[in-house]
Parts: sequence; structure tokens; C-alpha cells
Amino acid sequence: MVMAAPLAAHEKFKIVGTVVKVHAEQIDVKAVDGATYEIDFPATTPVTRKVKKVGRGELQPGVKVIVNALGHDMFDLEAVDVQLVE
Repeated sequence: MVMAAPLAAHEKFKIVGTVVKVHAEQIDVKAVDGATYEIDFPATTPVTRKVKKVGRGELQPGVKVIVNALGHDMFDLEAVDVQLVE
């Protein structure tokens, strides 16, 4: 599921899906709509599970996540926060 809400400079996106790959500064997520999104993943982006911060190492291929991101479109996204779903 991907949802967008308009903003002045950027749009908000929520990507619900499964981690495909984690790079140093990018996370690839296959959304429930079947598309895979490559999302910029700065070191300052918080990763949480049930509102508690967890390490970035918790993000492994196959883990279900909700990624809140900002961007101009689906091809230019930057993660604001990543929530692990159990």
C-alpha cells in the first residue's frame, strides 16, 4: 500500500511492504502493490519496533516494515522513519 498526501515542496508517502535489501544509505522495499521502491535511508533515520528504537541491523531482507518518506515522487524518496511490523 502506498499513500501520498500533497505538501508545498514534498509529498508524504507511506510504503507498507517487505525489505528486499538494505544498503549503507538506501533501503529497498517491495510494497504490497508489488512494486519495489528504492528509498534513501540516511543514518539519522530512526528505526522502531512498537515505539521503541532498535538498531539498523534489525532491518534484514524479509522483514515487514512501514516506511514514512518524503519526496517529489515515487522515484525520489527519503525515509523519515522506519517501523518494523510483527
